[in-house]
Amino acid sequence: MRFLRDALITIVVLLAIVWMVAYAAVARGGLSAEDPPGRVEQSVARRLVRLSIPSDARRQANPYASNGAAWRDAADHFSDHCAICHGRDGRSGTGIGGNMYPKAPDLGDPAIQRMSDGDLFYVIQNGVRWTGMPGWRDEHSADDTWKLVSFIRHVPSLTDEEIESLGESGEPHEGGAPAHHHHQGR
Repeated sequence: MRFLRDALITIVVLLAIVWMVAYAAVARGGLSAEDPPGRVEQSVARRLVRLSIPSDARRQANPYASNGAAWRDAADHFSDHCAICHGRDGRSGTGIGGNMYPKAPDLGDPAIQRMSDGDLFYVIQNGVRWTGMPGWRDEHSADDTWKLVSFIRHVPSLTDEEIESLGESGEPHEGGAPAHHHHQGR
């Protein structure tokens, strides 16, 4: 019994020390979005994103996965809603996406491509807390979102010609910002 009590006290003291060191580091350096995150912070952030997606969502399958042209149906929608942060090709950060914390991810990155279709669908629909990723459930129908998942899957293989065609509908409008068309529906 004494061993358990001593072990518990040791664990509590160690946790208190870790918390004080972490608090001191944040207090000394602040939480500026300008500073790149360290490995520990990146690891914690990745785990939090994974934890935020329910396991049943991960298993959902994209009904458009076998439709090689579904990504094209989402291209204008991507240009209107997503390109402002992820770039018109999904890979190149923009001034807005690059200044977020964490930065808007490159959708062609292997870490993003390893996510299941259901993971991507859930993130688009619900967003991710403590990031700049909003939830689009009220803006995007399920079909719109599944087609966006198809677009994300196509990002790594976008050709220069396809990227140029994306720019035609996503060009800046008045004031330099892309036009935002709101697609309602479910």
